[in-house]
Amino acid sequence: MRKILNILLITVLVLSCKGPKSGPLVKETFDNNAQNNEVAAKAHQSQSVVAKADIRLEPCADCITIGRLLADKKSFSGKTIKVKGVVTKVNEEIMDRNWIHVQDGTEAEGNYDLTVTSDQKVTVGETVTFEGKIALDKDFGYGYFYNVLMEEGKIIR
Repeated sequence: MRKILNILLITVLVLSCKGPKSGPLVKETFDNNAQNNEVAAKAHQSQSVVAKADIRLEPCADCITIGRLLADKKSFSGKTIKVKGVVTKVNEEIMDRNWIHVQDGTEAEGNYDLTVTSDQKVTVGETVTFEGKIALDKDFGYGYFYNVLMEEGKIIR
């Protein structure tokens, strides 16, 4: 008789369970994760602005200046171009790539910074020439949005 009662009790408990995503902690945990994601996105947006550096570079013969790229971005969309600039910020190993900010002293409508994704490593202050494909309006979520992005940048020596 005791075995039967235990089986009935276990059956009632199992049938009353609403699944792994039920219970009072689930909504609270979900809400906390959503708030943390919003905070992270706002923090990124406030940090994503790289200060304008005092740079004066002569572009290489077959390079596009950052100012020209930003002013006429649609004409470069999907094309592989070269850009010469000084590295002003590096975020390594995010989404299996390095995120490199470069400036060359030119600008368009107050924009002066180009982000390049690459598997190569660079250091802040280094002058580099990158060749890569231009992508427009890339949204990675959580506030990581790029109007202009050079993808798969390779350093040209």
